[in-house]
Amino acid sequence: MLQYLIPVLQNLGAICIPLALFLALTGQRPGERVTKWFWRGVVLGSAGALAVALMEWYTVWINRELYELGIQGVALVGEVLLLLYGWLGYRRRKLQTGGWLPSGVAFLVPAALLFYRGPDILLVPANGLVMATTWASSELWLQIAGYLLGMGLAVLAAVAVLRVAFPLPPVTVLGVATAGFLTVMAQQTVSVVQVMLVRGLVPMKQWLLAAMVPLINGLDWFFYALLVSTLVLSVALLLRRSAAVGPDLNPAKQRKIRATERNRRRWGAVVGTNLLCILLLTSVGKAYVDQKVELSPAVPVTVEQDEVRVPLTTAGDGHLHRFVYTASNGKPVRFIIIKKSGSAYGVGLDACDICGPTGYYEREGQVVCKLCDVVMNTATIGFTGGCNPVPLAHKVDGGNLIVSVASLEKEKERF
Repeated sequence: MLQYLIPVLQNLGAICIPLALFLALTGQRPGERVTKWFWRGVVLGSAGALAVALMEWYTVWINRELYELGIQGVALVGEVLLLLYGWLGYRRRKLQTGGWLPSGVAFLVPAALLFYRGPDILLVPANGLVMATTWASSELWLQIAGYLLGMGLAVLAAVAVLRVAFPLPPVTVLGVATAGFLTVMAQQTVSVVQVMLVRGLVPMKQWLLAAMVPLINGLDWFFYALLVSTLVLSVALLLRRSAAVGPDLNPAKQRKIRATERNRRRWGAVVGTNLLCILLLTSVGKAYVDQKVELSPAVPVTVEQDEVRVPLTTAGDGHLHRFVYTASNGKPVRFIIIKKSGSAYGVGLDACDICGPTGYYEREGQVVCKLCDVVMNTATIGFTGGCNPVPLAHKVDGGNLIVSVASLEKEKERF
């Protein structure tokens, strides 16, 4: 259950909470100009995320690295404009809601966030729920419950943040929104630089790698920072002085004011409880789910005429098989083989361009990256992109799957 709840919480929470802060920052009510463009961006982003998820699942057209590089670049531009818009409006003591810039920002930010994280949310059931063998399986229903619970908690967080933020002073909302969006932008910047390093668009300098490695390994901490910064809204509401109930007001108005204050404080408690719950689930819960997995032993291979031959009877059962070749420098070069369908085999190094040589393992019939827990689409193993294993050239001949020694020697430095 947790393995479906947590990725939904992280991805949908990283959409819903910033967008709730965005609406609170603008102070716009439903039907106003900026809000209309905001919801248009939500619709476009949702439709685009669905289209990308379908293409990623059924085709190999999407190069996930380049896709995320472009989308996150667009998101960063929109978020920078949003913060400039918010702070300039605060200095002028009024946000400008007319013109193309506020409407454009209101459209761009939600669309980009949904384009970026939406496909991952939609691919959670595609990667897991559809693998179930029967609808009567209790495990399947636990997975569905986890998926829906994750969505519910993320949406509740957004609604609660909005209800809490509206009565607070604009400077408080602006400060929290700025802190929240800066954490989102920091995570996006790290991801963009990571892809640029992998693609060779930025030189791999030693000092840059030393700085990037802990940031890449700690991407989850940016989400935790978003949750903690948003918690300030709840604290600010609880510390806020209650509205004075003057003796000159009639009893009905006095009761209404007290009821409004109680309602606001309850929403403050909802925000605090909800965000703490999400924080615990995505930190402690994830640590439990991501307990260290021991990779199955790699089977040593022998070389015949500068080729490694693996019998199809050994690797043709549809399960993940791991092999190891000892390179000329003594390093073990691991590679994996899995039968995809018919005569098609997925062959790649037990390493990827993003996570390095940490390896892959099989979990409930799925191939999973040990480092980031991303579930591979088996049909795409053997192709470049995302967290897929680095492809390894091969051929099938005479009941054997053949890999050249030259191909393995070429990759020995990865290990």
